[in-house]
Amino acid sequence: MEQLVEEYGEYLFHLSYLYVKDKQLAEEITQDVFFTYATKKDAFRGEAALKTYLTRILINRCHDELRKTKRKNVLQFLTPFWTNEKSAEQEVMKQQQFQTLKQEVMRLPIHYLEVIILFYYEDFEAWEIADLLGISQNTVRTRLRRGKDLLKSKLSTQAEVFIHE
Repeated sequence: MEQLVEEYGEYLFHLSYLYVKDKQLAEEITQDVFFTYATKKDAFRGEAALKTYLTRILINRCHDELRKTKRKNVLQFLTPFWTNEKSAEQEVMKQQQFQTLKQEVMRLPIHYLEVIILFYYEDFEAWEIADLLGISQNTVRTRLRRGKDLLKSKLSTQAEVFIHE
């Protein structure tokens, strides 16, 4: 069990934090995942990778928590940015764009948000996300496309408002 915690603990904590956006709650959920696995080891049939199985437990637990507290759209989307030598003004603009992107991603409906997080941030393939969420690969692809379209329209609308001010 110690080896599992060492190997997957940070990953599971980070992913649960993306869902619940609360450090203590994310720690609690991560511990619950390991506890659930320890008490129900026999349920793991080995059909999927252990990481996938633990992630499925974590996602279910996060969904339960979000339903309980009736909080939606609380996840952050972290996008790596490549830095070149830029002026202070460009750096400020980049930070503002990043903050705007994070805010808009956090406002996405949960079913779009979770596939975007898993696909772009956690580098899961569409078939893995489909297994994790219990949906078809086509549904995953549709949610990714619709989520991206929603983001594009919200960001372009904000840019138009910004220009007219």
